[in-house]
Amino acid sequence: MATCSFPEAQTFDAYAAYPAAVAQLLASAQHELLLCERNFSHCDLGSKAVFDALWAFFTSQPAGHLRLITFDTQYLSHRCPKFLQLTEKFPSKIELRLAYESCSSWQKGFILADKTCLLHRYHFDWARGEITTEPHIVAMMQQQFNALWEQSSPSNEWQRIYL
Repeated sequence: MATCSFPEAQTFDAYAAYPAAVAQLLASAQHELLLCERNFSHCDLGSKAVFDALWAFFTSQPAGHLRLITFDTQYLSHRCPKFLQLTEKFPSKIELRLAYESCSSWQKGFILADKTCLLHRYHFDWARGEITTEPHIVAMMQQQFNALWEQSSPSNEWQRIYL
């Protein structure tokens, strides 16, 4: 299994550092990406860097798979046209779930790449976070993602509606 290209640990405490770290982690992924955020507004999923990273991820052989959990689809559906282009081009590679009200106690934003690297913010409302490859932390967040996934429902609210 591929490992992420980040050093053992990095910390950040500014919102400006988070989108750059997101783009770098997405670019390093080869097989699986798991994303969980309140609404993805701090991730800059609509950026050219993210678009390019995900395009490469989806067109690699074998193609990667992306699963997202969000608590609010408004940002994705209204502010991320480049990301929406990817969802239209690679619909079988991207799954989005909307977290139920029962998940509202979860307050951490995170991205897991290839089950080896974790980028997370300690709270949705804070810029502070870290990148780590610590196996026990990565495994714990993988379990948390799976639990949230099971408690969430498939959503198409973020997709464009053509009339």
